[in-house]
Formats: sequence, C-alpha cells, structure tokens
Amino acid sequence: MSTTSTGTSSVDQSAPSRNPLLAVLGFAASAVLTAMGTFWDLTDNETGDDHNIGEYLFVLGIAAVALAIVFGLVVRGAAAGNPGRRAAILGVVGFLSNAVFWAGLPSVIAAGAVACALAQKDRDGALSGASKAGIGLAVVTFAAAVVLAITG
Repeated sequence: MSTTSTGTSSVDQSAPSRNPLLAVLGFAASAVLTAMGTFWDLTDNETGDDHNIGEYLFVLGIAAVALAIVFGLVVRGAAAGNPGRRAAILGVVGFLSNAVFWAGLPSVIAAGAVACALAQKDRDGALSGASKAGIGLAVVTFAAAVVLAITG
C-alpha cells in the first residue's frame, strides 16, 4: 500500500475511490424519483395519461449531463482544492435545485456534495463544518426530492 503525506494529512493512493459508487447511486435515485414523478400519480392530482417514455428519457439525459459536470469537474478535483467548501456549495445548489425537481438534479447534486465531504474527511481525517453542512443539506435535499416526486 502506498501513501503520500503532505503536512498533517496522508492520502492512501491504493484505496479505491467511492466516487463512482456515489455517482451511480445519485443517478439511480434520480432515475427512480423521476420515474415516480412521471408515471406514478399517488395523489390523483393529474388528469389524463399524457406522460410518455420520451419525456422520461429526456429528463434522464439532463440528469446524466448534470452527473458528468458534478462528478467530472467538481468532485474530481475536490481532494486537491477545498473539498469542504465544495461540499457546502453543492449542498446549497442541490437544495435550490428542488425548485426544478422534475429535472432529476437534486439527488445527483446531493451525491456530489457527499462525495466532496468524504474527500475532505479522507484528506484531513475529520469532517469540517462546511463538509458537515454539505452532508446535512444533501440529506435534506434528497428527502425533499422524495416528497416532491411523490406529491409533485
């Protein structure tokens, strides 16, 4: 096992990254919540059956693009530059994305916030206040996305 040490932190270079797993979980949650919102009318508040698979696939495309941006640009470089701050910012953006919950963004962005917070913990050995805020906002974001998918 190889480790590198910089100052007070050490990073295990041989440990597998959890980012792919978090990305898949965020996208899967987005797909399930979007399907619930598109095809399942629990509250009986919609008239007609005008939803089709094309709408659903379009929204999944939006979520896939968001996933690529969040994990490819923001999370990928988190360990090297302010992962706690990135987690908090993604937490806020994720929470705000509930305004357009139908686009499948909240769970993808929330997963990115958790990934950044965990990168900060791996780097420094503990979660900072910003990382804790990012995780807290990610949990609230996901809970709100579930409620909105059911009632929305």
